[in-house]
Amino acid sequence: MRAVKKKLAIAAVVSVFTLAVPAVNAATIIIPFGNSPVTPGSSGKFTDSFTFSVPTPGRISISMGSTYSGPLTNVNFRHNQVRINGTPLTAVSTGVIELLEILHHPVAAGIQTLNVQGSSQSLGSYSGTFTFAVPEPATWALMILGMGAVGYAMRRQRQSVRTVQAA
Repeated sequence: MRAVKKKLAIAAVVSVFTLAVPAVNAATIIIPFGNSPVTPGSSGKFTDSFTFSVPTPGRISISMGSTYSGPLTNVNFRHNQVRINGTPLTAVSTGVIELLEILHHPVAAGIQTLNVQGSSQSLGSYSGTFTFAVPEPATWALMILGMGAVGYAMRRQRQSVRTVQAA
């Protein structure tokens, strides 16, 4: 009987995790960023600002990078001057092709601002992706149910230990 209860508890835990809905309701926004106009054939500094709104508190991930497709297309981001609400993005790679990102950064509901500073040759450009994720109520319920099932299974696995003294 005890083995059957143990197997049922394990089956409940496995079913909760395998039948669960996706963990987040993520909205991905792809924005083709650009740089401010630069005189053809010359290099110049740029400052771009992007604003967007998120409906509820959650977490945001941003990935952006420069592109390089030949002469006069290089873009260099200014160190620690690519920021979301004042928090700098982390440089993943630098050089001809630069990649910056911030992952699962908490944000409040409302207006968000991404500021980008750097320098560009006349044909340079960059692009990026925002992903905003908010856990759904059903996800929270499944996680709580799963933790309860794990706790139940662990509680039921108690084994009594019998000690025997040698004579």
